[in-house]
Amino acid sequence: MTGDVPEIVTTGDLGDEIGSFFREKRSERISPNTVSTYGSALRMFTEYLLAHDYPTTLGEIRDEHVTGWLNELHETAAPATVHNRFRALKTFFTWYGTKVDGFVNPMRRMKPPRLPKYEPRVLTLDELRAVLATCRGKPFDEQRDAAILRVFMSTGIRRGELVGLRYSPTDPAVRDVNLNRGEVTIYGKGEKSRIVLLDNSTVVALEGYLRVRRAHDHAAEPWLWLGLRGPLTASGVDQLVKSRGHQAGIDGLHPHELRHAWRHHMEMGGADRETLMALGGWDSDRMLRRYASTTANARALAKAREIALGDKL
Repeated sequence: MTGDVPEIVTTGDLGDEIGSFFREKRSERISPNTVSTYGSALRMFTEYLLAHDYPTTLGEIRDEHVTGWLNELHETAAPATVHNRFRALKTFFTWYGTKVDGFVNPMRRMKPPRLPKYEPRVLTLDELRAVLATCRGKPFDEQRDAAILRVFMSTGIRRGELVGLRYSPTDPAVRDVNLNRGEVTIYGKGEKSRIVLLDNSTVVALEGYLRVRRAHDHAAEPWLWLGLRGPLTASGVDQLVKSRGHQAGIDGLHPHELRHAWRHHMEMGGADRETLMALGGWDSDRMLRRYASTTANARALAKAREIALGDKL
């Protein structure tokens, strides 16, 4: 777990226990994204209590305090954000209940806010080709972006996993990418690793990038992807994907949409759920079930075109 333990000062024990909660979670090595979600929720809830002069002693916090905070959130935040804040706060209260006998969890009877049915955008193969077509030149950025986009599209890698890929020009033991075997070793959530396949086109794109990478000022860095000032950051990846999408006429493109497109087209191509879970780094099929409607609809349309009932009348 990275990041500092948040320092939240309250007259009651809430601030101290938030610090204790994060220190314990640090020992569990939870992901940076989860840390950020917990931190934001607990800071916002504490600020709400302080602003309304509500108790900051855990034993005195009631369900109406939580409900009031959630109602305020609903006025300014998206349903998914409110849902995440709710789950983070409930995780904290549940954790505290394991530490103190007799603590009455104010959220024990609360259910998370209902989320609207999520229908993610599915990029077609032609749209994916259009994004790749924006990277045609020989300069460093063109070669790097082409390789990044192809790795996203061919492996379904998460943004954080992509940023964490290592490459040492002098030590083969510190290379997560094996071009000879056409494989990449990905270190995902909970420090679990998996190996995924690189198709020939992606290998060629990576070779082109590594060729120009040698002349980069930061070529000695142990990270595969380099930016202007050193290792490429997650925000840098977001920016390049958004920019390439805009050039292709796809506004607001995000790396996660490339992961979703990979899942969709792999499943349309016949990959079963066990295969998708292994390659995508999912521990359960919950996320696959969340996106299942897009694939089911695409299959239904394909079958309808095949049958073409109206043409037979």
